[in-house]
Amino acid sequence: MLKQTRARGVAALVLMAAGTMSMATQSDAAWPTKPTSLIVIAGAGGGSDYTMRLLARELEASADQPISVVNQAQGAGVVGMTTYVNAAPDGTTVGQMSPFAQYRMLGQADFTSDSFTPIAMINMDPASVSVAEGSDLTSINDIIAKLKEDPTSLSISCGGGCNASWDIPFVSLMLDEGIDVAQLNLIPAQGSAAGLQELTSGGMDIVLCSLPETDALRDAGLVRNVAVFSGARLDRYPDVPTVEEETGRSATGGTWRGIAGAAGMDADLVGEIEASIKAAYDSDGFQTGMKDRGFGAVWMDSAELGAFMREHEAQTERVIDALNP
Repeated sequence: MLKQTRARGVAALVLMAAGTMSMATQSDAAWPTKPTSLIVIAGAGGGSDYTMRLLARELEASADQPISVVNQAQGAGVVGMTTYVNAAPDGTTVGQMSPFAQYRMLGQADFTSDSFTPIAMINMDPASVSVAEGSDLTSINDIIAKLKEDPTSLSISCGGGCNASWDIPFVSLMLDEGIDVAQLNLIPAQGSAAGLQELTSGGMDIVLCSLPETDALRDAGLVRNVAVFSGARLDRYPDVPTVEEETGRSATGGTWRGIAGAAGMDADLVGEIEASIKAAYDSDGFQTGMKDRGFGAVWMDSAELGAFMREHEAQTERVIDALNP
């Protein structure tokens, strides 16, 4: 009888320990501890929407707290960035950090790297050039030749805000080809998905965006990718040539996505959020989801992202100044 009592006591201790371990595992994610908003600065259906929702799903799974993904694409992303820049710096509202320097240089907003608290980078992808299936433009060289004849002849969707991640490498290439880039018909869109829909309906001649964002329409036979701004062909898209292969010019560039908050966030809080995002980034669900859709999973911590953002400002200013003498 005494042995049975001791056995029951040991079993109870084991169960209590297991419960404590389970509670500790759930609380390992120090953030979010409250319902949180994640602002996406693009519309639903594009690459930004996909990557941010994928991250939010993994964060919720480890923290057991709801994360509301809010799409605010208005003003080519200015509205979304304004929302989380003006939020309380308490970690309950964070947002997508992507190319931002062009807004100040074009008079759309006054963001600088000091406007944000950088937290982490999770994604980087090269820009690509896509046309509608059946278009007479079958290569990047066809596009160059057409624009040399008449720089205003093509409607070009920036896949988001113009003078940003997708069109800067394209415009830089046209500049190198001697085209009067000031006359290019660059048209902003509410994200890449909206630009691609315009392409398939005949409202655009070209869309500049990442390759993964074209997957569904390409697989449906509606869109054709003619070139990618990367140093080598991407493993997932071996049939898409690089711009350098086609033109002989080294031309790379694209976008990047991370998480930031309002300026002035507490350093300890930033560390907690960064750790939670890193755990979500390292998860099988996030890595598999990114790989399945062809998005590049690239990690930078808070300090690395902050340095990268300052480099982005300097590079963007140099390019825009060259295009707008």
